[in-house]
Parts: sequence; C-alpha cells; structure tokens
Amino acid sequence: MNKRTVSFPHPSQRKMALTTVVALVMTVAVVELTNAHVGSQLNLRNLAGIPASAQQGRDEVKIELTSNGFAPSEVQHAPGTFAIAVENNALPGEYKLKLKAEDGTVLNEFQVQKGSSAWTVSLQTGRYTLTEPNHSQWLCSLIVQ
Repeated sequence: MNKRTVSFPHPSQRKMALTTVVALVMTVAVVELTNAHVGSQLNLRNLAGIPASAQQGRDEVKIELTSNGFAPSEVQHAPGTFAIAVENNALPGEYKLKLKAEDGTVLNEFQVQKGSSAWTVSLQTGRYTLTEPNHSQWLCSLIVQ
C-alpha cells in the first residue's frame, strides 16, 4: 500500500485545511443529530393507535388530542418511569397540558403543538389527571397501579 503525505508549504494552507475538516465534521454531526430527532418524532407518529403491548418494548402511554379532548379519556400504567406520548393531528396552535396529582398539585406542564410530543414521568401508585387549562372539559385520567 502506498502512503501519500500531503504537505502544505505555507502555514495558512494548513490552517485552511484544518478549518475545512472541522467544518465538515461539524456539518456531519448536525445532520446526524437532526436525522435522529426527526426519526424519533416519526417513530412516535408511526406508533399511533398501536397497543402498548405491541410497541416493541416501548414503555409509554399514548393519548390523542382531538377537538373533543383526550382519547382515550382514561389510561392505566404500572408505577415507575414511563413516557406520556401525545399525538395532535387535528388541532392548530399551542396547548399547555398539566399533569395533576389526585389532590390537584400540578406535577408537570407540557407544551403541545401539532404533531407528536412525549415526556418522561415517574409516578407512584395513584390517580392523576391530564388537563388543558383553557378547555376544562378536556380530561384524561391516568390510573397508576
């Protein structure tokens, strides 16, 4: 195997070559991160409507946001850490969802726009409610047992 050595007679040429290599590496990294992010959003969309048991080990509950509120209006999960995935295919704008404990304490707030969003929560046994403050009729009960 023949090895070739590239030599740059002038220091400014070395600096330009190094700058080009660094820029190329950073560009590839940004593209890979963007693809990973888009891919994870697509995976959430592709799993809509598939029962939790068939989601290849994903530990999440799926909830759809519609003009009538949350569907389903009640979900169950075992205690521990899991994701709440909200699919909004129908509603424009932004919505602030609140996850509340049985006593009304707000545990988390989530922003949802059109598309898919997911958040990881750690919940103990109990009853929780997902609400949207500007739509009091939108309620989803989350039973953790």
